[in-house]
Amino acid sequence: MSSTQTILATRKQTLSLTPKKSQTKAGASGLKQTDIGVFFGLKPLKEKREEVSTTVEEKVQVSSASGKSSGAAERQTRRRKNTAVSEVTTMREEAGEGAAQPTQTEGSRGARAWGGRGGTKQEATDGEAEEPKRCPFYKKIPGTSFAVDAFQYGNIKGITAYFLTHFHSDHYGGLKKTSTFPIYCNKITGNLVKSKLHVDEQYIHTLPMNEECVVDGVKVILLDANHCPGSAMLLLLLPDGQTVLHTGDFRAHPSMERYPELQGVRIQTLYLDTTYCSPEYAFPTQQEVITFAANTAFELVTLNPQDADCVWHLLCGKGEAISQVLDSKVYMSKDRYKTMCCLESEHIYQCITTDMKAARIHVLPMMQINFKNLKTYLNKFSGTYDQLVAFKPTGWTFSQEVGVAHIQPQVKDNISIYGIPYSEHSSYLELKRFVQWLAATEDHSHSERGGQLEQQEGHDQLLQ
Repeated sequence: MSSTQTILATRKQTLSLTPKKSQTKAGASGLKQTDIGVFFGLKPLKEKREEVSTTVEEKVQVSSASGKSSGAAERQTRRRKNTAVSEVTTMREEAGEGAAQPTQTEGSRGARAWGGRGGTKQEATDGEAEEPKRCPFYKKIPGTSFAVDAFQYGNIKGITAYFLTHFHSDHYGGLKKTSTFPIYCNKITGNLVKSKLHVDEQYIHTLPMNEECVVDGVKVILLDANHCPGSAMLLLLLPDGQTVLHTGDFRAHPSMERYPELQGVRIQTLYLDTTYCSPEYAFPTQQEVITFAANTAFELVTLNPQDADCVWHLLCGKGEAISQVLDSKVYMSKDRYKTMCCLESEHIYQCITTDMKAARIHVLPMMQINFKNLKTYLNKFSGTYDQLVAFKPTGWTFSQEVGVAHIQPQVKDNISIYGIPYSEHSSYLELKRFVQWLAATEDHSHSERGGQLEQQEGHDQLLQ
């Protein structure tokens, strides 16, 4: 979806840590969670898309039988169908970008790749620009004048601080060179906003990590989200005593339970990344996968009597292990190199290069990791390398029965492609552990702020 960190949309939900009996019912508007999205994102979303498609076809059929002249009816039908198909396509693209295509989520994903642009306005069917979409309530933090990852909605009434949790296009979408939002983020994300989007520095307010700051009367602490470089969770201490934790996109890890800022803190409202919030989404830890890739690369490249080139698609910062094992720098495009330099890490800077012949490890876009493209790529090094090993993140596509150590590659001629279950979002068990840990510190006499929606079965499962 276009906004991957939300409260109640397909991938993200507000989770109360209070007992179910203390939950308030939906207000007079009768809004239910399913009006926004379904907790267990993937399959229900597909059903919703099919329902929308059916509705579109019905509308087209009705308009065709409206009794108008055949020429006018045909033209109107085409216009309505094009508009409807555009809406359905947009929904599918958003679903694919958010949760329905997790293998792309963990890869470059085109629009989500660093450096992609997002617009604040939608194009009308006649080519004229429309006003920005209305900001959903789950993008705003009650009790504050804050909005989180909500740049695509333009200037939002009552909002004085726009937070950016990390630099992925489905979160910064809407930001551009001419944007004048007061943006709050950490240093790495701020560097990327300046370097990639060329937003004027005066509008970028960088906050330190792990330090309490005051923004418009609210105490704010940024915590490492373990998602991508610069990703941050927001811990908000409101003037009325309420505490809000907004995870952004994150990969829960036991080390988070040792964050000093979270010790003994009672979280009343949790904005949670629930990308894989269903028991079927079980995959190994990041370290297990990185270790497997590093060991496999070592065996196939270093111990193989014939030299090999190693191709790796990775999100920034995760190729260091293989770099160390193979004692090789990591080649990447000049644009990606520039992006990596925004991380301000001397260690990473020493590991990367734009000279493809100076490295045995090459970082390529996800779409390029297939046999046809890799064969063409390997031919560039004829006389130097005669085989190629590639690692391609597959997100949740993983069989627990097989296990990481027994992952087998797809092989064609002198090219091997390993699909590895690497993700930068929490597995179900990681998510469950994190929520239960937070709940263990919760004072259950405190109920969630009035007006929130009642728990669903998915919330209960995380707390059980």
